[in-house]
Amino acid sequence: MAKVNPLTKIISLSSILAVGFLFIVLAGAIFGNWLPIIIGAIFALSHIPLIVCKSLNSNGYIDDLSESSTYIIDFGRWLSSFLLISGFALSILLSHCHIITFSSMVLTIIGGLLIYGTVVYFTSFFDSNQSDEFEI
Repeated sequence: MAKVNPLTKIISLSSILAVGFLFIVLAGAIFGNWLPIIIGAIFALSHIPLIVCKSLNSNGYIDDLSESSTYIIDFGRWLSSFLLISGFALSILLSHCHIITFSSMVLTIIGGLLIYGTVVYFTSFFDSNQSDEFEI
């Protein structure tokens, strides 16, 4: 399998992120209701609790030998999944109450999935500890 240049990965992930934000903005602009922007922010921020909890655990703020080190990561996973499910549920709820249209809900969910997937892939790309990865 051919090795992909890291710059190519970053450019492709940036374009996917831009398409995700484009879907969110179009869901608000075309249908005249800007509530999908809030849902897009929820999707964009839903991975942050996991990043913070993992950094607290790896920086030595919490003892690695204690059981509380697993609790903090589990709490980060729980909070991230809560925000992710809230993004889905809020868009479905707003569509069900006829506050946003069905098309706006679909655009919001697709854009949110693109945003969340890109953020997760970005963090996994930069968390890898391979020193030879940036060699061309």
